[in-house]
Amino acid sequence: DAWYPGIEGGAAVAATLFGDVSPAGRAPVTFYEATSDLPAMTDMGWYANATSGSRGITYRYFEGTPLYPFGHGLSYTTFAYSALALDADAHAPCDAIAVTVTVTNTGARTSDEVVQVYLKHPDASVPAPHVRLAAFERVKAVAPGASVTVTLTVPPAARALVYGGDARGGAVYTAASGLTLERGRVEVHVGGGQPGYAAGTVAAATTITRTAKASTCEEGASL
Repeated sequence: DAWYPGIEGGAAVAATLFGDVSPAGRAPVTFYEATSDLPAMTDMGWYANATSGSRGITYRYFEGTPLYPFGHGLSYTTFAYSALALDADAHAPCDAIAVTVTVTNTGARTSDEVVQVYLKHPDASVPAPHVRLAAFERVKAVAPGASVTVTLTVPPAARALVYGGDARGGAVYTAASGLTLERGRVEVHVGGGQPGYAAGTVAAATTITRTAKASTCEEGASL
C-alpha cells in the first residue's frame, strides 16, 4: 500500500520494487487479522474505562496477534541493535530519559532505518498500555557494515498514565482525572519495530522514584 504518495508515487514505487532504493517506511496503524479483532464501532476509548466497558483501543491495548503491527516495515538490508544505555538507573517524575543505542547495518545494501523506542509499565497501579511508542528517529543512508550511535529523548509526557485519583482496580480512569507520572519500573525497548514482533530489539529499564501529577512538570503533558 502506497497510501497517498502524490504525483511521484508511481516513480517511488517503481524505484523500490526494482531495488533502486531500500524501503524504510513504518506502518502508522495496526493491520488486524480479522474484523473480529476490531473494537466495537462505538468504542472510542483511547484508554481503559470501567464505566464504558472499554479495555482501551489501538495497538497500545490490543491483546491479540495482528497481521502487521503498528511500526512494522521492510527493508532490503538488516540492522542489529546493541550497546543500549539509559542516562540513569533512576529518574525523578519530571525527568526526561535519554536513550542511546548503536545501530549497525548487517546487510549488503545502504538503507535508512527508523529507530523506535517503546515503553512498558510493569508496576503501574492503574490500567496502562501494554506497550507504547515513546520516541523515534530515522537514520539515513547507513552503509553496509557501518554503525551509527543514536540518542533519543523520552519526555515525561510519553510515560504519563491516566490516573483516577486514589482509585484502584476496576475504577474509572479518564483524562479529566489527571495525567500522572507514576513511581515504579519503566521498561525501555528499542529496535526497528515493536518488541515481540521486530527481531533483535534490545531492552533496559529505569525506576521512577516517586509519583507526581504531570501538570507539575514545566512542559506539561499530553497523551
